[in-house]
Amino acid sequence: MGRAHSNAYTQNPATELVAVMDVNTESAKRLSDEFSIPAVYTDYNQMLEKEALDIVSITTWQGVRAEITIAAAKAGVKGIIGEKPMAAALGEVDAMIAACDEHGAKLVIGHNGRFNPANTEIRRLVQDGAIGQPTLLHRRSKPNAGLLNIGTHAIDGMRYHLSDPETLWVIGQVSRTTNRWERRTRCEDLCMGLICFEGGARGIYESDLPEPTVSAAIVSGTDGQIKMGEDGTVLLQNNQASGWQEIQPRPEPIDQYQELIDWMEGKITEHRSTGRQARYTMEIMMAIYESLRIKNVVTMPLETSESPLELLMDEGVFPELTEGRYDIRRPFPEQGKRT
Repeated sequence: MGRAHSNAYTQNPATELVAVMDVNTESAKRLSDEFSIPAVYTDYNQMLEKEALDIVSITTWQGVRAEITIAAAKAGVKGIIGEKPMAAALGEVDAMIAACDEHGAKLVIGHNGRFNPANTEIRRLVQDGAIGQPTLLHRRSKPNAGLLNIGTHAIDGMRYHLSDPETLWVIGQVSRTTNRWERRTRCEDLCMGLICFEGGARGIYESDLPEPTVSAAIVSGTDGQIKMGEDGTVLLQNNQASGWQEIQPRPEPIDQYQELIDWMEGKITEHRSTGRQARYTMEIMMAIYESLRIKNVVTMPLETSESPLELLMDEGVFPELTEGRYDIRRPFPEQGKRT
């Protein structure tokens, strides 16, 4: 992701890449050579101390994102883009937001689906009442991905389509019989969540559940439904016409990087992917875990600052039936490549 961010900054005439940091020297130098970045660091504190940075992209795994975000805000960085998921627990998220508020930093989390023209078109159609009152959204993760990985995009996408409503309650179920990790954070084998949004619309999220799979519209409502078409189109079915109407979304004139710059310069009131919006998504994911922990519906707001999944594992709720620690993203240092 560091390469993707570097490429975006290189193509934007308003930004200049001046420093790269990676704990792996070779990785840092490789990125530096590819994008002609003059300064290379292996310690982010040294980089923040020596460089006068306006914007920092934090493209690490989630387990260390909070501490780097807080350090960048304290160092005077005024624009911060973090990758998703925002962090590994809700308490870390709150600490990130508090530090950015205190030091005047604009915090953005990379839910870049909010800049997809089809997603924005769906949001507009729902706002305009094209399907009446929204009732159901269904998202299914790709296989072997983990809630904090793909779930963050799926759940944030639901919120974006509904114009970012409040969350009323969540109920969920999680299974973990292996010693499975995702980007060095312990994760579930499979999960399912039912989310009730303000207004009553339900969101269903599922990952790695058994076959058969169920095909569902992205957004269903009292008067119709919307789903993705081919080649970036949007399909609408309602009582205004027979069959499916194919809609070509309007082009998206801006990306998350330029929108951050516009926000920093006061040209817009708020970025569409602020840290506060990402917190809602993080809260929902943690509530799916919390529902299993308390064996009940979780009424929002969620008050548990730690990861409920970690708490469950510390309590011995998930016995390891299949031995062998593994990370679904990359093997641990002591392991060879998994096949």
